[in-house]
Amino acid sequence: MSRTRRTFITGAAAFSFAASRAPAFAQQRLTPIRIVVTPVTNYTGLLVARDKGWFEEQGLNVSWSPVAQTAIAVEATYGGSVEFAGGGVLEPMIARGNGLDMMLVVPSARIRPEAPDNSAIVVKASSAIQKPADLAGKRASVGLLNSINHIHFIEWMRRNGGDAKTVQLTEIPFPQMPDALMQDRLDAVWAVEPFFTILKKSGNVRVIGYPYQENIPNMDITAMFAKESWLKANTDAAKRFRDVFTRAQKFMAEAPKADRDDFVSKFTSVRPELVAEMSLPIFVSAFNVQSLRANVELAVGQKLMKSIDVDSMIWKG
Repeated sequence: MSRTRRTFITGAAAFSFAASRAPAFAQQRLTPIRIVVTPVTNYTGLLVARDKGWFEEQGLNVSWSPVAQTAIAVEATYGGSVEFAGGGVLEPMIARGNGLDMMLVVPSARIRPEAPDNSAIVVKASSAIQKPADLAGKRASVGLLNSINHIHFIEWMRRNGGDAKTVQLTEIPFPQMPDALMQDRLDAVWAVEPFFTILKKSGNVRVIGYPYQENIPNMDITAMFAKESWLKANTDAAKRFRDVFTRAQKFMAEAPKADRDDFVSKFTSVRPELVAEMSLPIFVSAFNVQSLRANVELAVGQKLMKSIDVDSMIWKG
């Protein structure tokens, strides 16, 4: 594992998640499902399913832990240390296009249809940067290079008359970006929740773009994925997990805001009053396949992968 990825793991360790464990007497009769997810609200359905007892009803002992970036989640899944992972939709598709047997199982979140999205490129309020082209020669961070954010940043710059190659990009964890921006170590960052709302509430930043919304409107942003070989060997357990998570996703989509915010607060350990102000993603249970194809086209265009048949990568077992 690279030094950069070890750094991201360290950065994520402070982000508290509500991991799940079945009672000791039940663990022998329940099928264990280990999961890693990136530290965002998009996987709150895991907590819903655990707290409502839906996993245990289906004979599953589901536990999860955080990783800072999807690339690490792909490594964990392919290496066999977990059965499922949650992360950006593009990284597992890139892995598939490069020969790894990754499969998309169920979506977890879609971007918001209108601004504000739940992530954005922000600069200090006093900055002279007004548009993407103004980032030329500036210092910025969008997360890991070749991540879904980086790929969309390149496309967003291109669409707006800029060139991402002229920007000095630095890989740092999302929780560290606000301080780096405020301390003038960076000129722009791709802020994600809850840090996006924290920065906006400070009054010290200004949004200069919502790359996801501008590049591929209504795109699926995150999903649960697994190895195709594991899915084939454990079809029954995989179906049970997918069915329960889908049920939890529908709860998150339909629940009153107060109930949804309460689960998000518990899952992320973010204060309830802050969650109430956050721009949450759209919780979904069916893939927007057209948006997945559009993401593949971006990655192929940037020479990160060979083209793939997206439909064949969505697990239908």
